[in-house]
Amino acid sequence: MTKEKILSLLAVASLVFTGASCISFKSSTESGPMGMYRTADQGETWSQIASYPTSKGVQSIAEVKVYKIFEDPSDPNAFYLGTRSQGLFYTYNNGDTWQFVPSMNGKFIYALAVDPTDKCTVYASDGTNIFKTEDCSRTWATVFTEGRTDQQIRALDIDPADNSIWCAESGGDVMASRDAGHSWTVMKRFDLALQDLAVDKKHAGRVYVASQKKGLYRSDDNGMNWTDLRAGMKDFTDSMTFYRMYVNPSQDNSLFWISKYGVMRSDDAGATWRELKLLTPPGSVTIYAFATNPSNQNEIFYTGTILGDKNVHVRSTFYKSTDGGTTWVTKKLPTNTVPVALKIHTKNTGTFLMGFTVLN
Repeated sequence: MTKEKILSLLAVASLVFTGASCISFKSSTESGPMGMYRTADQGETWSQIASYPTSKGVQSIAEVKVYKIFEDPSDPNAFYLGTRSQGLFYTYNNGDTWQFVPSMNGKFIYALAVDPTDKCTVYASDGTNIFKTEDCSRTWATVFTEGRTDQQIRALDIDPADNSIWCAESGGDVMASRDAGHSWTVMKRFDLALQDLAVDKKHAGRVYVASQKKGLYRSDDNGMNWTDLRAGMKDFTDSMTFYRMYVNPSQDNSLFWISKYGVMRSDDAGATWRELKLLTPPGSVTIYAFATNPSNQNEIFYTGTILGDKNVHVRSTFYKSTDGGTTWVTKKLPTNTVPVALKIHTKNTGTFLMGFTVLN
């Protein structure tokens, strides 16, 4: 029996146990489940996608604390779910069912990257180690270990131009491997804390790194030289407090910077910036989930979250624009936990996956 048929049978079984209808919304004062949700109509209605078939029956990932969602560039239905100390899950059927990686049990999955030329080759990090699988997550090997206890590997990405693997560490190091993870080279030691890294798939050798509090940097020559992009951000208060970075798949040289200020856009590779006029005033909400439609750059989506003492979730709202951010509409979210990750299906762009967590 093929893998596709097995997954189809598992999906049918999961519907028997969990149901397939859209769920009702929780009240604003009641905490809801976490895990993963999906919409097929750009956020008008949502369904929980929590089915986790095991040898003991169909279980649920509704209580999984999502950290990030990672996509497979060669398969629009394949996603990886990095959790907060609950390991690594993955789906090959757009979230209908999820599988678990036993060797990652109990790990906080900070980063993951799928080889764009071989979907069975995947790299993942638990902060201390970089792991690699070459057999679609059946077995994993450690290809790098950070010996310094005060450092964490926070981001991974792969340059499709030469299949080089890039990583950023919390202490400021940017490293690259040119030989599938067998050896690593420090490309730059920034004297600041790094939070994210992204390879620009439209420009060979272009890499962005984002710091926690000191802005954005870009290399156009495979890490040999770096351009400080903070000057263009100086007029936006609190824009150095980083939340998310998003390289626009719809337009060359375009990226979004999501910070405490709000959402800013650059169409010249970070040299200059303009703000998106959101419904939420600058600094009033935390924006963890953000995406644009890869087929229509005028369709922009984000979530705004209000947190109370000790990061207790108060309220979150889903915002969407169809005119590039000129006007916005609001929609309810399906659970009263924190939305932290949003992915849009690259083929069916009305379908989104969103992950939720609690922060306290």
